[in-house]
Amino acid sequence: MVAGCVSMPKSIFESQSKAPSKNTELKSKEYINAHLGNASNIAFGQSGLLYFTDQKNAGKIKKIQLNLYSEPKSFMDLSEWISPFNQVEPKAEGLRVDHLGRILIAEAGTGKLLRVTPDARKLEVLADSYDGYRFTTVKDLAIGQGDDLFVSSPFSGTVYRIRPNEGFIGILNEDLVRVEGICISPDGSRLVAAEPDASRVVVFDIPKELIPVESWTLVDFSPTGVEPRGLTFDNEGLLYVGLGEKKEVRVFDLELGEQIQTFDSGDEANVLRYFENYLYVTGGKGVRRFPLD
Repeated sequence: MVAGCVSMPKSIFESQSKAPSKNTELKSKEYINAHLGNASNIAFGQSGLLYFTDQKNAGKIKKIQLNLYSEPKSFMDLSEWISPFNQVEPKAEGLRVDHLGRILIAEAGTGKLLRVTPDARKLEVLADSYDGYRFTTVKDLAIGQGDDLFVSSPFSGTVYRIRPNEGFIGILNEDLVRVEGICISPDGSRLVAAEPDASRVVVFDIPKELIPVESWTLVDFSPTGVEPRGLTFDNEGLLYVGLGEKKEVRVFDLELGEQIQTFDSGDEANVLRYFENYLYVTGGKGVRRFPLD
């Protein structure tokens, strides 16, 4: 598992990023539902329920059963709950579902971390400021171990660490990082983050203490200028990195220290999710899924 990679050097995948493995297309790529043609972000709930936002109106969150013929239903319109800030409307940029079925939202328009009950009757603002200053735009969120939540804020160069039950809001990163997509390793020990402006993927070894730590570079794409966007792990600990407009996903084995595959994602690869042995890729037109062994 990922925990076995502690002794890895920095920029371990730099050579592989310069000379990627052969580009292939996974078999059985599927567009899972025509109603998801404009989906910009997705999150999976219980019993295959998919929550998503639309490129045309990111303030509205919808839900749909995960099959070909389902019709989407409205889940929540954030504009009915949150007032604009500086004439900017609320916008759901990152979505996750916790173990109690509550929907977590990185709300980019006004800069908030939100939590909503499954029946959409209660909305909580878990965090919207640090040290007396409001969050700037937040892009993504990740659920860690215990009560830990993490939120990326690239404009402020910050990854926030939040423990709602303790009322704690702190900073994970000691160095300046402008990361967007984030995810947590299967063992919960590391936060992996995509920094498109710097063309790299970085890692934070999450300390048990509530203190900031420095990141280290896992994958350096800077020789090619590729911009990593979406990230996810599968249950075996393989890391999948979506390369946005390049329309590729690259797969890394952190135990072996190798890039093991590059494949055509069928369209832009901006948001990646792993759910029940499928890799889901969002970006461009439609949500695609790829079966994983």
